[in-house]
Amino acid sequence: MRLAVFSGQYFVFDGKNYSTDEAFVKFIASFHRYFEKIVFCDPVSRQKETQAYVLNSAKAEVCPLPHFSVYSFWKNVVFIYPRVYRIIRDNISGWDVVWLNAPHPVSLMCAIVCKRSGKPFFLFIRQNLKVQVGYRNQGITKTLATVAATLLETVFRRLFSDCLTFAVGGEIFERYRKTGKAVHKTAVSLISEKEIPHASFHHQACHQRGKTLLSVGRLDPEKGVIYLIEAVDRLVADGKADIILNIVGTGTEERSLRRQVSKRGLENNVHFVGYVSHGPQLFNLYRQSDIYIQPSLTEGWPQTMFEAMACGVPVVAARVGGLPFLIEHEENGLLVNPASPLGICEAVERILGNAQLRGRLVGNGLATARRHCLEVEREKIMGHIHRLVDERQGTRNAKSSL
Repeated sequence: MRLAVFSGQYFVFDGKNYSTDEAFVKFIASFHRYFEKIVFCDPVSRQKETQAYVLNSAKAEVCPLPHFSVYSFWKNVVFIYPRVYRIIRDNISGWDVVWLNAPHPVSLMCAIVCKRSGKPFFLFIRQNLKVQVGYRNQGITKTLATVAATLLETVFRRLFSDCLTFAVGGEIFERYRKTGKAVHKTAVSLISEKEIPHASFHHQACHQRGKTLLSVGRLDPEKGVIYLIEAVDRLVADGKADIILNIVGTGTEERSLRRQVSKRGLENNVHFVGYVSHGPQLFNLYRQSDIYIQPSLTEGWPQTMFEAMACGVPVVAARVGGLPFLIEHEENGLLVNPASPLGICEAVERILGNAQLRGRLVGNGLATARRHCLEVEREKIMGHIHRLVDERQGTRNAKSSL
């Protein structure tokens, strides 16, 4: 079979290879064992510099779409939409099943084309688009973007209520389950079961008494990193001058966050590591850390949480989105109120000062990472895809026999 994917990512072509800097592509690529080819139908731009994750040309192809951003799509929809439609229409006959990341205006158009042509497809929901566009825009643009995102989500939930749908995290699952009959909760994990250590590592990690904090992710407004920096400021002011925060990632807020660090005199305490691709270097940063913190203002089930847990690092997360569905407070992590530097400070002090609590969080965190490892989540998804394709093939055979 050939799997076509609209992943919602952006690829670059350097004249030889297609690549992207979003690790989600590795999760999709793990399905290669089930498909002859995976065809990525995504926006492509030409650059000389190769990104972190290069597609394997023997197993993957790219059906290039014109470059655009979902957050500004409405501005040039008249020019882009017809071009994308023609590309999908002309190529869909060569695909056996289609994976659509949604809600997205291009996914909507692809889903309609799939329905008309009888092509099996499924939806993969990773984010609360309405909340994201709200944080990334201001003024009248924010209002318009929020209305557009709300309308788009409503259309997906009503038009495709019977469509096979995978929802990342508990919050998104609950939102789509209300109107859908074929909605399944899933997670995106890049951690293989064999990479998750067992009890010996657990006991070693539980006895660490350091003061290194870690945050990994895009530096965008909805990630709430400013509140983490404010928490470090409080900890330092309370006499914990040896607290170190490593921030991994880049994004639109980086310059503003750096100014805040400089303004507060925290250059010795807060380090901007920059972008680090998924792999040994990133895992070393996890293992050298004592607490992982997810201060997001909106979130599904971020893969970084599973990475931290798999590396034996206790986690602190904001009580938003899907995180309360993943984190059981004081069992496999600590939950704090969103936008609360004080809450982060109290959680950090509890973990650093309570070896028993730390041990429980690490041990249960390892178990959580194992329950949601790459193989487990991939096999659950693939089982539903097989049934989708078999049911569609059975329907076709029944019609042809009439």
